[in-house]
Amino acid sequence: EKSLAREKELIKQASSAIAFDGAAYNLICNLSSVSTEMIQLYQQFPGQGPRYLAGAYPGETEDTANPKGKLHFAKDKTSSTFSFSRVTLADAAVYFCALSDTVCSGGTVAMH
Repeated sequence: EKSLAREKELIKQASSAIAFDGAAYNLICNLSSVSTEMIQLYQQFPGQGPRYLAGAYPGETEDTANPKGKLHFAKDKTSSTFSFSRVTLADAAVYFCALSDTVCSGGTVAMH
């Protein structure tokens, strides 16, 4: 598990996960003492820079096209969840949950 603290703000997410081709999958970031008003999700492939996927405000859900899914930021700001509709091998990458000022923590999703 990776975590990053800035002052009293903290993001935690699994450092790696296994998801199966064709299955639904939830990538969860747990947050504590977060004062930010927005959570962001980034995807990064080896040898490339991070790519912005979506941002959500507390209590909101935003759709993504590629990969197809939904980013939800809990109203109480304690967690965010990215729900893959259907994982594919092309989705194998590092995904970052980030606060609105881009302080972030990353994890890898391995596809089998």
